[in-house]
Amino acid sequence: MTTDGAGDDPVVVGANWYRFSSGEHIVNTPVMSVSFVWIVSGSGEIRVNGMPFVVEAQHVLRLPWRHHVEYRASARTPFHIGTLHVVPRHDRDAPVVPRVAFQVGDPLLDDPARHGDPGGFRPSASTIRNAVARRITEFGTIAIERLGEGGFAEDYFRALARLVLAENAAWSDAHPHETVLPGSLELMMTFIRHHIAEPLTVARVAEAARCSETTAQRLFARHLGEPMQAWIRRLRLHEAATLLRTTGLRVSEVSQLVGYEDPLYFSRAFRRTFGVAPSRFASSTLRP
Repeated sequence: MTTDGAGDDPVVVGANWYRFSSGEHIVNTPVMSVSFVWIVSGSGEIRVNGMPFVVEAQHVLRLPWRHHVEYRASARTPFHIGTLHVVPRHDRDAPVVPRVAFQVGDPLLDDPARHGDPGGFRPSASTIRNAVARRITEFGTIAIERLGEGGFAEDYFRALARLVLAENAAWSDAHPHETVLPGSLELMMTFIRHHIAEPLTVARVAEAARCSETTAQRLFARHLGEPMQAWIRRLRLHEAATLLRTTGLRVSEVSQLVGYEDPLYFSRAFRRTFGVAPSRFASSTLRP
């Protein structure tokens, strides 16, 4: 989405956290913003313009201008979400009211200074594994923090909106067919990456997503095509290869950083995967 006309600019008009109670049901219609919703924790269903999205932690949704949205939180694990609202085109000469128009009777619903295209894109879901979606959630977190500090710096929120919409355009062009993984699986994958140097059992990883070991193994097999421990082993070795290419660390140091306590065992596993010993792999890599 781009800015249309010499007198218009996008602007962020709202951003907030919201923690749902068990089974809470909220309907907002119509919402006069391009919105982004990311799930911090929990689960539930979000229905956008009649399209249902079953969401869990680390899922990210984008909602077009003048959308209808219905939130229905899980009774057992109600979700905690972040939201970001952008008016795609706001007259520069009109004062910006930092508020989202979504309630019947709100005069901002018919504000002539606010413009957008309901057909600009279809509602869609991604995850923070998508770099574009992740950056948008980071911008959203910044907006929440700035709005929480009080005051409204219009130039700042217009500049932030331009960044958000530039990312949204890249999402639309680069990820039209992205497969969205279950949120529980995304949580486990993120946990593994953050704890790659530590012992990782199936039980410990499953606990990070509050699911059973059986469920955890089923999610890895169904969506990633291999058992969890095989996925962890492959991730460790590829991370080791990156470290060997980009740092001056010794093989024993790399071994420890990717979770292998025994450098000899690490070297054997590395050779089986890459066909060369880690010491030779490192020595053949260009260094600054």
